[in-house]
Order: sequence, then structure tokens, then C-alpha cells
Amino acid sequence: MKLVLIGAPGSGKGTQAKYLTEKYHIPQISTGDLLRAAVAAQTPLGRQAKAIMDAGQLVPNDIVIGMIRERIARPDADQGFVLDGFPRNIAQAVALDDILDKMGKPIDAVLQFDVDAEMLIQRMTGRLTCLACGALFNLFTQPPAVDDCCDECGGPLRHRSDDNEETIERRLSVFETLTQPLSDYYKQKGILHMVEAHGDIAEVTKRVKSALRGLRPKRTPVKPMIEPVTTPSKSAKPEIKHTRVSEPKPKLRPRKKLKSITGNTRVKKLEIEKELPKVTGKKTTRACLLY
Repeated sequence: MKLVLIGAPGSGKGTQAKYLTEKYHIPQISTGDLLRAAVAAQTPLGRQAKAIMDAGQLVPNDIVIGMIRERIARPDADQGFVLDGFPRNIAQAVALDDILDKMGKPIDAVLQFDVDAEMLIQRMTGRLTCLACGALFNLFTQPPAVDDCCDECGGPLRHRSDDNEETIERRLSVFETLTQPLSDYYKQKGILHMVEAHGDIAEVTKRVKSALRGLRPKRTPVKPMIEPVTTPSKSAKPEIKHTRVSEPKPKLRPRKKLKSITGNTRVKKLEIEKELPKVTGKKTTRACLLY
């Protein structure tokens, strides 16, 4: 299953992405995770991205798309993936479609998580992340059993420094300007599913299940660059065409009449008329020969 999750920061994409990876046994692909992993591994793309981020600039589309292409090509993504946080704009969406079309693995569905701004601010200001396992909690909607301690692994919980009201409002403005047009793009393609993201996690998960119910993975055959030439097998016999040739019928001579002679014997009577040479003093005569 090839899925794309879009929505404003704090809309619950990350939480539902983990549910989808467990349900379909496919990897969750996040551009942020890819960038951090590429920088740590010092890959060619990672070195380029680090230099740009160190300069305080946004990583350009071609580098991000290159990382996405490499990640989707790995064996664990053969059965699908969950893209979380990508694409972020129309240019990235078009590039992603081009990559997946060439691989014969088009997107099956796009889930857009819809939630009002006030709820988003509450979620993000109360969000806590485990430094050890990455589990998410929220002081308002899903608090941990023990303060500042992860319920999953016991690791410490951290409140992100950019999860403040001023930063959140700026991030929401960027989302409305750049990412929201993706809704219209995927709606025209007929693969957009709106998910009401208010309420607790279990309620949102039920809506995700309902949106994907009955959906089957799509596959597009990869078209070869050259039309394949079919060669006859060795066992196949060449086709033989039979052509009827009409020959001219031979002309038959008229049958000679048979005349009976006295008795039971039948003989051929051939009358040959021959002009005899002229003899002095005599008239030309005709002779009849019997055979």
C-alpha cells in the first residue's frame, strides 16, 4: 500500500503513520528522518544538505527528491510505504508521481488530516516526545502515567523548543500557503480522502480505517523503451500456405465414329482423303483405305 499523509503540524500524521506501518508492514518515510540519517551517514546528498542547513537555508527540492527516490527503491518498500511530511508542495508532488510511475507503483491514497487551528495549537504546545524511542504524548489529550517519563521504555520526555504559540502560528501559515494546494491536486486525481482529526487517537484511527476500507494496492506495468520482438520458438513449424493453380484444360479431339462391319468384329474405319497428283489424261480420284 502506497500512502501519503498530509496535514498541518500537530494534526496527528505521525501517530497514524505508526498505526499504518504496523497494519500493512510497510516503512514510514519522513523527510526529516531521511535528512538526519543522510547527514549522520555523510552520504553525498547528506553532505550537500548539511552545507545548506548550516547556512540557514532550506534544502532544495532536488536533494529531498533524490533522498526519497533512494529510500523508496530499498527492498523493504517493495510492498509500499507511508510518506509522512512529503510532498510539501506541488513541485514535489509532480516529481514524486514521475518517480513512482517509472517504478510502476502509483500512490494508492492520500489522507488529509483536517483539524481547526485552536486544537492544533493545544496539541503542539502540550506535545512531549521520548528521547529514547520517539513515542509521542500530550499533556492535554494523552498525558504519560508518570510525569516526564515514557510509558513505553521509561526514557525521558522532551518538549520541543519550536512548539510554542508564535512558531506554531507561523508554521500553520506556511502550511496554508504551500501545502494546502496539494489537497486540490490530489482531489483532481481522485485519490484524496479527508479524515476528521479531532478527538482522541482511537477515534481518528477508526476514521482512517473507514477511509481505507476496500482499497486495493495499484500497480502499473512498467513500459519498455522498445517494443519487444517476438521470435518463433524452435519447436514451432513454419506456416505453409497452399495456393491452387488452375491449369488450362487440354483440348480433346473429336472422337471418331465407329462403324460396324458384318459380324461381331468392330474395326476402325479411317477415311483419309488425299489429293492424288494429276495424271495426264485422267481425272483426279479419291481413294479410300481400310485398316
